Amino acid sequence: MRDLSKMDTTERLKTGIPGLDEMLDGGFPIPSTILLSGEPGTGKTTLAVQSLFHGARERESGLYISAVSEPRWVIQKFLSQYDFYSQRIIESELLQFLDISEIKNGEDILNKVIRNTKRLQPRRIVIDSINPIRSKLGGGEEYRELMYDLLSSLKGYGCVTTLICETSYSDLSKLSEAYLADGIIICSYREVESSRKKYLEVLKMRGTDHTTGMRAVNISQKGLSIYPELR
Repeated sequence: MRDLSKMDTTERLKTGIPGLDEMLDGGFPIPSTILLSGEPGTGKTTLAVQSLFHGARERESGLYISAVSEPRWVIQKFLSQYDFYSQRIIESELLQFLDISEIKNGEDILNKVIRNTKRLQPRRIVIDSINPIRSKLGGGEEYRELMYDLLSSLKGYGCVTTLICETSYSDLSKLSEAYLADGIIICSYREVESSRKKYLEVLKMRGTDHTTGMRAVNISQKGLSIYPELR
């Protein structure tokens, strides 16, 4: 019998990703900042946006913030290949898109994101990705101050914010976001029997008795799911 005195009382937000909530002891802590890191093509955007649509189906508002210079219709066309995508949800405005790709300085980025967060009051936020922001600001003091102020503010509004970052595992320790984040999830590839297979690992998650080690990932028309073991 489970010791009730040791039960986790942390409020959590279910990701809706098959297999991931089990790894996270129920979901992401509320509020929190999650760094979703990995090389291109490992499923980061799929995972993050699939969770946004799951929240919208539960009547939770979500905000997708694009820092890449792609038109909204290109992003939506990519997402529409998945069963979890719903034009009805987009039209209901439960899930909204915000473009910050043309903003040149940290203060203006901060003001635009916070202004829209106050207006929309999203439960879940995805920033895709932080790499263009870092490149634009040079990765120095202005960038570090922006990320600290931004993430602190979003936690103050009770949001679960997912930062998508394209980087390898070996470079993770160089990122200031890795130290600001409450949770880190790594998406990766591995060569198995002459084919490249996708994997996911929860590296850390504040206040969570999370599953350790890599788990195999499957991406299909239904979206992303996680196997209960390494394959």
